[in-house]
Amino acid sequence: MRAHRGRAWPLALAAALACVSPAAVAVERHHREPVLGTSLDLQLAGVDAATGERMLAAALDEIAAHEAVLSGWRGDSALSRLNAGTPVAGPPPALREVLRACEQWRARTAGAFSCRLGSLAQAWRQADADGVLPSRPELRRQARELAKAPFDPQAPVLAAPPGRRFDVDGIAKGWILDRVLLRLRTELPQARGIAMDIGGDGAYWGRDDDGRPWQVAVADPLAPRDNHDVRGIARLRLDDAAMASSGHASRGYAVGRRQFSHILDPLEGWPVAYAPSATVVAADAATADALATALTVMPIREGLALVDSLPGTAALVVGEQGVAFASAAWPARLEPDEAGRVPQRDGQACTLQVDYTIPQRPADRYRNPYLALWIARPDGTPVRQLLVLGDRSRWLGELPAWWRHYGRNDNAAALGIARPTRRPGAYSVGWDGRDDFGRAVAQGDYLLQAEAAREHGGHETLSLPFAWRARTRAANAQGGSEIGRIELRQACRPG
Repeated sequence: MRAHRGRAWPLALAAALACVSPAAVAVERHHREPVLGTSLDLQLAGVDAATGERMLAAALDEIAAHEAVLSGWRGDSALSRLNAGTPVAGPPPALREVLRACEQWRARTAGAFSCRLGSLAQAWRQADADGVLPSRPELRRQARELAKAPFDPQAPVLAAPPGRRFDVDGIAKGWILDRVLLRLRTELPQARGIAMDIGGDGAYWGRDDDGRPWQVAVADPLAPRDNHDVRGIARLRLDDAAMASSGHASRGYAVGRRQFSHILDPLEGWPVAYAPSATVVAADAATADALATALTVMPIREGLALVDSLPGTAALVVGEQGVAFASAAWPARLEPDEAGRVPQRDGQACTLQVDYTIPQRPADRYRNPYLALWIARPDGTPVRQLLVLGDRSRWLGELPAWWRHYGRNDNAAALGIARPTRRPGAYSVGWDGRDDFGRAVAQGDYLLQAEAAREHGGHETLSLPFAWRARTRAANAQGGSEIGRIELRQACRPG
């Protein structure tokens, strides 16, 4: 297995306070490489140095045992034998479990995640070496055939269909992390906390030496670094959770003068273009691993809807130009001082309800308008996208004010929350008081920005000032042509 993730670093932890009992011990920290083609960082809270060394050896032993089964880069692994066309009778449990998880996530993500792409990745590695692009129609044909080919990971004898090579790198590292964590918790009942990171994927349990959840920094996907990035773009608080990141900036295929992502569209066999990066927090590392890859392929709105449907799961997706999209549960995973608090009234968290109207205009060739709503600071700096109606990027450019901030040079961001256009009528959308990264904004003055354009019609923008605080006054404005009436009102309910 090879690492291909963005980095996520446990933050530096303070030494134990002087008032702690002399019997208490600081966190044991270990770093080893190469491990699964990258590096391992292991932290153990509540154990002495000798126990820490013993547990490091146990972790490395567990990793090596699973790597011998699941590595696609070792010719003697069970996976490599399967890929070579050798039927595997009585396959190792690890191989069967990982392939079963691969197929489950392939179904769950409507094919956006797939472990069936080994032969296609091999074709791209060859293209990288030869400097000759593969045939796009041929790769598409192979991808469709691989997607349709039957495979039963529960069969007594596992056999890969002709031409198929399984590549489990998108989930195996997370799966292995889960098994290592289980072993350490079983063999180390006295530990107060365990934090493991392998190449940017991490599993976290318990507390650090100060009795706090583990703090983890999410690296900037636009500027990945191999050394510690103390703040990154977000700081998470994790205990009994796992995290994985996937992106395109640090790895890919170079064919001639063109650079391609290493992540392939499973239905096309072609590297994804204008693809976002993703960080996922989940209850287990295998789930976080698979979802982080899937979110770089799926339309952003659909990917976040999947994340929101999974209990205990949160994600932050960042487009190629840095536009962020946070899932509903993401703010709860942020460090409290970074997540902040939205205004409250009588102990209830407040949100802003935006009621907007799409007016009916007399026209022989009426087309539903493209419409964007977003929150901005008084100087126009964008804070949060609320709504984009219009899912064809060629026409989204007809909203120049929105396009300048969110859509230009970033198709993934342009279509990230885009929905089909709507017929004239009254609609509502809400704002939870947070920015695109899931952080609560400061109380103060803001603008609701609206922009609409219609084919064979006109173009209109509207700015509605409002004060965001515990008691926000209602505000309203009336558009003149393509934008109807807009009303803002505060709603407060238990958080």
